[in-house]
Amino acid sequence: MFIQEVELFQGIPSHIIDEIAELITQESRQAGDVIFREGDVADFLYILEDGDINLIIQGEKRLSFPVNMIGAVFGWSSLIDPNRYTATAKCVEESKILKIDAERLMRVFQRHHAESLTIMKRLAGVISTRLVNSYKEIVSGGKR
Repeated sequence: MFIQEVELFQGIPSHIIDEIAELITQESRQAGDVIFREGDVADFLYILEDGDINLIIQGEKRLSFPVNMIGAVFGWSSLIDPNRYTATAKCVEESKILKIDAERLMRVFQRHHAESLTIMKRLAGVISTRLVNSYKEIVSGGKR
């Protein structure tokens, strides 16, 4: 498992990585599969192991953001109140994903405050990047 190579967890001590690894299940999904829907209760954090996922936000206009880099994190809403997914995650092609139980992950965070702060700062960076990309998508009228 490559969890220690995922940007969120790089540099985190191995004993904490081992605790996190115990929470992970691997899933294989087919093209067209919906992993979660916008508005669903967010119980899991996901990491892309292989494949291509689209995050889709419905509104007056439909916005779609690719998750296609190995190690990319999605489903971050599982770690932030009100714990509802803010987009629909749909497989573009056959994909392998790692699924982490968010409630149990938060318990690991409670035991390791300094490392959890590092992880949450990195998560804030992921959220910030996606927010900037969504602004650009809106301003460009959906053209990339």
